[in-house]
Amino acid sequence: MAAFALTSGRAEAAQPQFAGAPIKGMQASRIALKPWSGLNLKNSHARSVTTRQLHVGTSEGAEASPRWLRLGALGTAAGFVAGVFRRRQSQGSSARAAAENAAPAKSAPTWKGAKLKPLLMTIGVGLLIRFVIPIPDGMTAQGWSTLALFASTIAGIVTSPLPPPGVAFCALCVGLLSGILTFQEGVAAFTDEVLWLVLLAFFFCKGFAKTGLGNRIALTIVRAVGGTTLGLAYGLNAAEGTLAAGMPSSAARAAGVFYPLVCSVAKASGSDPAQGTQKRTGAFLVQSAFQATGNSSSLWLYGAAQNLLALRLAAQCGYEITSPFTSWLAATSVPAIVAMVLTPLVTFWAIPPEVKLTPEAPAEAKRKLEEMGPMSREETILGAVVAGMLCLWAGSTALGIPAVTTAVLGLSVLLLTGTLTWADCSGEQGAWTTMTWFAILVSMSAMLNKRGVVSWLATTISGKIMAAGLSAVPAFFLLLLIYTFSHYAFASQVAHLSALYVPFIAMMVKTGTPPKVAVLALAVVSNVFGSLTPYASAQAPVFYGGGYVTLKDWYRLGLIFIVFNLVVWVGIGSVWWKVIGLY
Repeated sequence: MAAFALTSGRAEAAQPQFAGAPIKGMQASRIALKPWSGLNLKNSHARSVTTRQLHVGTSEGAEASPRWLRLGALGTAAGFVAGVFRRRQSQGSSARAAAENAAPAKSAPTWKGAKLKPLLMTIGVGLLIRFVIPIPDGMTAQGWSTLALFASTIAGIVTSPLPPPGVAFCALCVGLLSGILTFQEGVAAFTDEVLWLVLLAFFFCKGFAKTGLGNRIALTIVRAVGGTTLGLAYGLNAAEGTLAAGMPSSAARAAGVFYPLVCSVAKASGSDPAQGTQKRTGAFLVQSAFQATGNSSSLWLYGAAQNLLALRLAAQCGYEITSPFTSWLAATSVPAIVAMVLTPLVTFWAIPPEVKLTPEAPAEAKRKLEEMGPMSREETILGAVVAGMLCLWAGSTALGIPAVTTAVLGLSVLLLTGTLTWADCSGEQGAWTTMTWFAILVSMSAMLNKRGVVSWLATTISGKIMAAGLSAVPAFFLLLLIYTFSHYAFASQVAHLSALYVPFIAMMVKTGTPPKVAVLALAVVSNVFGSLTPYASAQAPVFYGGGYVTLKDWYRLGLIFIVFNLVVWVGIGSVWWKVIGLY
């Protein structure tokens, strides 16, 4: 309420105060009040008042105040009630408006479950095989049901109504409820040592990323040979091939270590898609590094997780590779190294850089190495552990130490020294995710073989091939090409390998291909077709997403390099494999 000092026969606004009778036993006090919101004095009948000023605590004030006190009290009460009413009305309106605005969100919550269209497609594949296509002669109902469940699982992994582990668990549930699988059959592969090697491989990748050892190796090579664009490509590819020996994840190696390094070097030389200068050096370097990954993964058994899975699936069919580490390296070394040496040259021809000299690259590498400082204790320990593991893997047969024992020993040393912590390992979501669906898928694959499905498929299809008059060599080429170019329909190397690897091995062997040749040839192709499309592998979307290479060029280069790799691996590989007695 606005108090008024009443002087000179008119009302003038004064400081807010309450003019009232003094309270007994207390000194007079001034009470600050809110602005007047009650009776309008200007419109009241009291147009004039006495010229006496009302003072709190004076006898004059006491005599003059009763009327104004009553009016003031009345106005204060009325104003207070009106103010409260207006505030509550305003608050109610705001609350209603907020509720109305929030109502649509509450009425339409976001669905976080399975994507319905891919889910229906996945279920449809299984139902079609099981209940529409007649069970062929020589096939049991249990085996046919297992094939339907497996095909539906692969369809789910490809179409992704859920992430792969979710698809795998749902498939396991269907298998258990329908009696197609027992629980022991569905999870048997969780004790498979190869799958534990895959899991441990992710932990070693974490070590390279955490300690920075991977970056240090790559930067050291770039500083040494990175003065020209072509030399830089060779340096990056050599570093990638070196790391592949102890970093058994092509995606983590290529996308996590080398792609950021390539981008940094490209931008240091003035090549940036945002500026329209991606063809100066960036497009060439990105494609050279990307295309090299398939061959570096093929060079080393532990260069990619799918290599271990391939050998495990082959062993389930009875085609086991003895001394896997040394046998693999002996078979792949010559063709892989030739392909890696030629890859920068083919890239230089297919998508030539506008700038041929890159003096900025060694300077940038030197600057980053100086920022990193000297090698840390953790880097030294990791390097020594990986070197020791490579020695033990190479001599596993002579020493009698299984590969998985070596990997467990290496991880134990890293944990004991604090180079890795268990929090680092448990936080590797990709490792546990891959382990989960790999295990369920491998378990189902084993049941396909156990129930005669793989044998039936191989016999049926190879019989048609031989009936067409094809001998062993043409049949091998035909099956290899079908296996390779069918990857256009897959967005995962592992999904492709899991679905088709075992049947194609069986068909090749049935048509006259030596078992070791079939096992290794299909395993190598499972690496090199990872560069076929922008979605062909886990690392492909990362490299494509940088914007250095257009979609049209990506498909063109993918076709060029798959033909190039097949020529190298079939031409040089077949001669080398004959020399070492593989067939």
